Amino acid sequence: MDRFSFVMVLLSIIVGLGVTELLTNVARQIQNRARSRFYWLHSLMVALVFIALLQQWWEAWDQRLVETWSFPILLLMLGGPIGLYIISHLLFPDAAEGVDYDRHYFANTRQTYLLGTATVVFATIYRPLSFGDGLVDMDNLSSLFIFAAFLALAIWKTRMLHQILVPLLFAALVLDVLVFHFAL
Repeated sequence: MDRFSFVMVLLSIIVGLGVTELLTNVARQIQNRARSRFYWLHSLMVALVFIALLQQWWEAWDQRLVETWSFPILLLMLGGPIGLYIISHLLFPDAAEGVDYDRHYFANTRQTYLLGTATVVFATIYRPLSFGDGLVDMDNLSSLFIFAAFLALAIWKTRMLHQILVPLLFAALVLDVLVFHFAL
């Protein structure tokens, strides 16, 4: 096994746990649909985190030629997926029955989006600090917007702000994948 494969095992496990958390809870949501109140913004955030988890795994392929890995580099690399895994867990309440996802979404915005802000920082600085890549490049422009939007969403619980920024965040993430990392 080469070094990249060794490192990717742990990254893949964390991403897989996050994806499992999301898919399990979405299935529970569907099972309890008659006794729960869905909220479109919560569902969009679930989709955003799902794509972000896959993006973390997908973009890791860019490091396949790195020959030397250190423990600090590993910690930086795992910062993004770990943050997304925890957000995956925060998006859903313990009980799946009788949930008002609108209320749950706004009750957890501060923790979710502050963690999202930290996750963006880890994901953005990982390659520049670890491998000397440029911090300011086209690929990181979406990270700047996502950071600012997450911070605003953590600070203000204004419904209209969330209804505008979360779809824009989703669009920025999808655009980032399509423009910068569409194919291996």
